[in-house]
Amino acid sequence: MVRTPEESRRIIPLRNYIFDILEKKRSLTLTELLRSLEKDIGKVSILEVERELMAMEIRGILRVFASGKKDQRLELVKPNI
Repeated sequence: MVRTPEESRRIIPLRNYIFDILEKKRSLTLTELLRSLEKDIGKVSILEVERELMAMEIRGILRVFASGKKDQRLELVKPNI
């Protein structure tokens, strides 16, 4: 959960920020995602981000692929309509 700077009472789930970034870019690396999140909301825990990514992957919202030795490629899954 992340508090918005304007309203200290309003809390936005981290997965919403992740989903918005993925929706705009469709595909990016974990490193790029972390940079985008830090620009939007400030310092964020990698453990918390990975936990949200795992939950989103289980729900079928995104796919995670190995990209290099330490990085991961994230892709938004387009729903079949």
